[in-house]
Amino acid sequence: MIKKYVKSMSIFKKINDHQKFAESILEQIQKLPFGSLPKKELELVILHSLIISLEDKNKNSYEGVNNHFSDLMIGLKLSQTQLRNKILDAQLRFDSCEEIDVENNILHSIIEGKYSLEDKYIVFSIFNPLLFELTKSYFERRNIISDTSFGKTIFKINLKGFILFINQLDSLTSKHKVELGEILKDAEKEGLIKLSSNRSEKSKLDNIESLTTIGNNLIDIISKLSPFLTSLFV
Repeated sequence: MIKKYVKSMSIFKKINDHQKFAESILEQIQKLPFGSLPKKELELVILHSLIISLEDKNKNSYEGVNNHFSDLMIGLKLSQTQLRNKILDAQLRFDSCEEIDVENNILHSIIEGKYSLEDKYIVFSIFNPLLFELTKSYFERRNIISDTSFGKTIFKINLKGFILFINQLDSLTSKHKVELGEILKDAEKEGLIKLSSNRSEKSKLDNIESLTTIGNNLIDIISKLSPFLTSLFV
């Protein structure tokens, strides 16, 4: 019986900072008289403390949710939907998410190869529910077409949308825009993509009318873009 209990709670063995885990719980429960915290709130306190303690580098963020989502499902005996809902409740209660988190998540996913390709789409799995909702909103506000119709964790975007996303990054300098334009011009010359805009060649990136891959060259375009994306973090 003891062995079975330990196995089912194996997620707690992954905690890297037990002091942070304990202090986080105590910090929340001491705000009210002992025993007066509602069960649902207590569950959120424990879940929040667990998540922020899983990886040292995450400090107090929910960045590690993607890496430990399956372990959390198994350890807490929850379905994917149940866990998503509880994490979202905890995030809304304790965490904050900003547009820079959306940008960094997309860019790091490409650089680290944490994406897949489906036909003409780049596909990202975003298990962090608050980040997923913010990502949807981020792209909608910028009029960049994306597809989230395949579930509450799957985010799809075509090459045109991805280039528009990069081109609208606040951190992108004029020099970076020139570099990005050169990469796309080279890809066009190599016959990897077809690029057209509704204005002059000079403002092509800002006025993309269509941008499509020729054949199955999406992986080649991403490979050409990856060093450029990595340089944005230098």
